[in-house]
Amino acid sequence: MTKETDYLIIGAGAMGIAFADEIFTRKPKLRLTLVDRRPQAGGHWNDAYPYVKLHQPAAFYGVNSMELGSGSGDLSSKDEILAYYSKVMDKFAASGRVEFLSEHDYLGNGQVINLYQPDEVINYKINKRLVDATYMKVEVPATSQPKYEVHEGVSLLPLNDLVKEYDQWEKFYVIGNGKTGMDAILFLLEKGVKPESIHWICPNQAWLFNRDFVRVGDVGKEILKHVVLLSKASKVDDIFLPLEKEGGITRINPSSLPSKWRCATVNPHEIEQLRRIKQVIQKGRINQISPNTIHLQEGTVTFSGRALFVDCSANGLSKREKTPIFTKDTITLQSILFCQQVFSAATIARLALSNLSDKTRNKLTAVPHPEWKEDWPSAVSVSIENLLLLHRFFPMWMFRSRLNFMSHEPMMNYFASSVKAMLYVSSVRKAVERLKHKT
Repeated sequence: MTKETDYLIIGAGAMGIAFADEIFTRKPKLRLTLVDRRPQAGGHWNDAYPYVKLHQPAAFYGVNSMELGSGSGDLSSKDEILAYYSKVMDKFAASGRVEFLSEHDYLGNGQVINLYQPDEVINYKINKRLVDATYMKVEVPATSQPKYEVHEGVSLLPLNDLVKEYDQWEKFYVIGNGKTGMDAILFLLEKGVKPESIHWICPNQAWLFNRDFVRVGDVGKEILKHVVLLSKASKVDDIFLPLEKEGGITRINPSSLPSKWRCATVNPHEIEQLRRIKQVIQKGRINQISPNTIHLQEGTVTFSGRALFVDCSANGLSKREKTPIFTKDTITLQSILFCQQVFSAATIARLALSNLSDKTRNKLTAVPHPEWKEDWPSAVSVSIENLLLLHRFFPMWMFRSRLNFMSHEPMMNYFASSVKAMLYVSSVRKAVERLKHKT
């Protein structure tokens, strides 16, 4: 079978749909095809644990053309997000210009195969480009194997299964110090599990955004504080410690300096709850779990009784090797603004529709998702330079894009922040180089 499409988009997750929406909205004659191995759109949200919510306001998540929830600071649930993406896909389908091939896989060379009818292969003639929306693949515990050995007889489950298992165990060992691990602990506490029954295997502590300070309309102002502090920093914690005093940044254990930074957000109540867990195991990562013993990089811990290990160790947004965003035949969706994947995807679509050359488009540098606090200066610096470049190309589109967290501020504040960022870009670039030599 042979078909024709303008953009063949591999992956109908958050980034693939945000890209498709921008093309769909701005170019009503173009045809798009989305391909995904899952039975419905929404990417990793289909596999996420039932009680997951957004960690950033719904106001700047989803697609540009349709508000998610009330369009405010809501933290939408998994069900709300999947229902939202279903509406977006219905809008696409109603136009007759967008084809969604669920439960299909991309073989390469324009070929798409039906996963359940492998003899059914579609050959696509792609008029514009192939779009790879799988490059920044989000890993979740339900679909990822643990990177440590688990002996027979040890009870281990992904946190998805906590909803039906939480009342059947004496002890819980939550594995992973990221936001997923925090969500598992908060779920258990909410269900009435006693704090002393919860053990947290937490190799590294992380700096965290205080969600009360990254509200809709205030995010740009808060990020500018990071920019100003970075420009003068002699060590990385010169950014985080002053912001902790103001309240915009927080940590669970005030007595030790965190080593991680992944843009995770929590509110003060969640921090208070997490601090109730006193049995925190910090002996590095797990190598293996045998009956009655946890073998870690820096020692062992014994356990007894009916113990459930809850795996939260999947690296949701792990680093990927940089690759050009635009090549002759392919667009590879990547984050070009720190921790803003969907806005990045929509922005790349806007670039694809511009009259700019690929050489100019590729002046935008991908921003790998930060993992360690030492990654943050470079992520901030590159994001600022990308933002300033994008404002040269299409400033009003940037201001009107609902996915841009800064666009929810008054116009005067928005452009004043842009000017301030421009004034600091040189000193921030120098600070990044200075801090590299001290790492």
